[in-house]
Amino acid sequence: MLYQRRIAENQVVSAKLELQLRGSRYAGVGTHVMGMAAVAMATWFVVDTLPLLTAALGFLIPNLWWSRRINKTLETHRHFTQRPTVMNELLAFAALTGLFWTSAVVWLDAYLPDITFYLVVMTIALLSVVNIAVSVAVRPVYLTYIVTSLVAMALWLAWNADQRPYNPVATVTLSILAGFLIISSDWMSCSFSEMVETSLERAAMSKDLATLTESLKTRNLQLQDARQQLAQQATIDELTGLRNRRGVNMVINDEMARLKRSQSPMTVMAIDVDHFKFYNDTYGHPAGDVVLQRLANVMLELTERAGEFAARMGGEEFVLFFPNVGNEDAANLAEELRSRIEALQILHETSQTAAHVTISIGVLCCVPDWDVEFDQLLKSADEALYTSKTTGRNRFTFVEAELESED
Repeated sequence: MLYQRRIAENQVVSAKLELQLRGSRYAGVGTHVMGMAAVAMATWFVVDTLPLLTAALGFLIPNLWWSRRINKTLETHRHFTQRPTVMNELLAFAALTGLFWTSAVVWLDAYLPDITFYLVVMTIALLSVVNIAVSVAVRPVYLTYIVTSLVAMALWLAWNADQRPYNPVATVTLSILAGFLIISSDWMSCSFSEMVETSLERAAMSKDLATLTESLKTRNLQLQDARQQLAQQATIDELTGLRNRRGVNMVINDEMARLKRSQSPMTVMAIDVDHFKFYNDTYGHPAGDVVLQRLANVMLELTERAGEFAARMGGEEFVLFFPNVGNEDAANLAEELRSRIEALQILHETSQTAAHVTISIGVLCCVPDWDVEFDQLLKSADEALYTSKTTGRNRFTFVEAELESED
């Protein structure tokens, strides 16, 4: 189950700083530049050109530098690693720009007629409102700009209320505007904080969900591997590594169906270790297990081609299956198996056949009819095996059968 995270305060501050920086990068700097252009146009024919251009360049160059500074801060993620420093830089720039516009009003008061002066004041007030709108993400920056621009201009106009006819009105207007923005700043800051926290919480939950999804995928793969291993273990004899009876049943029907369609020959060998009970009684079951493993290795070497398999059906009984193997090849394979087992020279002092471990083999070779089942073939191979055991052991008995289908 996923739980909504509580986002740390420093993460919220960093996210708000990022919003502030992105808003100031173009909108804030661009607003100041456009405001400077508007003021220059309004005062072009009233104020001397050189001081006006000097003031404009003196304001433009720091704004362009500040824009590059913001870009570098965002690229290097300083608002995450150096939060206090970035906050102080924002506060300083807000104070400087606010004081610049207040200073501009004070300076232009000596040159402009009333109409042009109040037009400039209105322009700067509107500029301040727009600039404040893009700095509302961080309340201290927001308040700093209000105090150094709108509040400072209102105080200066109030101080010089008798110098121009509408200074009192301008003072009241700027004071009301500044007061409204200050009062509403708390609500706006809280709204931005909630928006940022919600966004961060959703991002964190999305990340947790992605991690959980990836974990579930990994678990599913592990479960699939476990199921495959269990399925393999269920079809493989633990001692010898050969197929067990269930493993034979899983593959034999498909293989026989292919041989029936193509009417190709097949060979089944039933194998029994001669006097193996005596071996276990003499040397112990652990030694008997080692013998079975060694015999199984030989059988695996003889059944390496596609479709062939060796299986342990129980105890010391084995079955080998060879598709597309006819009479002559079947006899050669049986003799090779018998001789290779004998060549192991595994000592068997209580054997009544030889001084070493030997095997008896029953070999069935046929072209299966459509209605013939593997159990019928295995039964015939067992009968041939019985013949080998009753006629001296350590040999194979070959039978070529045409089997009748079971009703």
